[in-house]
Amino acid sequence: MPPFLFISIGAGLLSAVLYSAATTGSALSIIPMYLSPLPLFMAGLGYGGTAALIGGIAATGAIAIVGGPLLAFAYFLVNAAVPIVITRAANWSREIISDDGVTHIEYYPAGLLFAWLSGLGIVITLVLALFMQSFEGGLGGWIPQIVQVDLLSQTIIQAQMQSGSAPIDEAVLQQRLIWFALPGLGLFWTLLSIGNGALAQRLLVRLGRNARPSPELSNMYLPQFMVWPLAGGVILALFPGDIGLTGAAITALAAIPYFFLGLATVHVISHRLPGRVFALTGVYVLLLALGWPILLIVGLGIVENFVNLRRTYAVAKL
Repeated sequence: MPPFLFISIGAGLLSAVLYSAATTGSALSIIPMYLSPLPLFMAGLGYGGTAALIGGIAATGAIAIVGGPLLAFAYFLVNAAVPIVITRAANWSREIISDDGVTHIEYYPAGLLFAWLSGLGIVITLVLALFMQSFEGGLGGWIPQIVQVDLLSQTIIQAQMQSGSAPIDEAVLQQRLIWFALPGLGLFWTLLSIGNGALAQRLLVRLGRNARPSPELSNMYLPQFMVWPLAGGVILALFPGDIGLTGAAITALAAIPYFFLGLATVHVISHRLPGRVFALTGVYVLLLALGWPILLIVGLGIVENFVNLRRTYAVAKL
């Protein structure tokens, strides 16, 4: 067997083993499952998108044999599709000849990789929403089974009662949890994909096996059309039922690239501050402690993509 094919299939089988660890029922088994895209990312970023594709097919086939076609389909959609698409795009490059006659290799930019990831998440959300229409209750009936809304609502109400505050109506609380569940799952899936991809690239760089240099997020830009999925998601989120649930998830997925662009803008602008490290630490503490400043960072990312504050700062700095 050629080494390329051996590595590709091996990465796929390792991914299938990590994914199948969740079936053991152990609390710690959730960690290997979260890392199941990592071997496919390493294969794709080290040997090209074809390696990730072969590995994804091998993993999907193995899971189908052991767990059935439905589990295999869920694995491919949630875990394999991202490494296959992203690594293929990440390895695209072209030669650029500068004014002095020197040839440089320009790799696919980070902003477009974020656009691919966000778009793939939106497609998966739409597929899930349409698929769930064939079941009773649709998307809104499926979410409580996955997220355990009843248990969460009871836990929150008990905590409110113990703290002495008036508990919120359980039916209202459950509706709010259902509405926030799908966007939360979408955010978690996206951040997990970004984390696995970044970890794979870092490991490959350490091993000297990376096919492309690591992208610089501080220089990322997003395509202008990315604002339309965000606007469409906000409009759909205003509707009741499954349409609103789907719109909320699309809004969250479309906002993630702008969040990272906003963070990149904060990092660049912070160079003007004397206590840059303390300022950035304060920003991240506020993001983690309060949560709502995330919306400000997303808004900053949207403004940056049209106004280009980083270029303005760079000119001012000179």
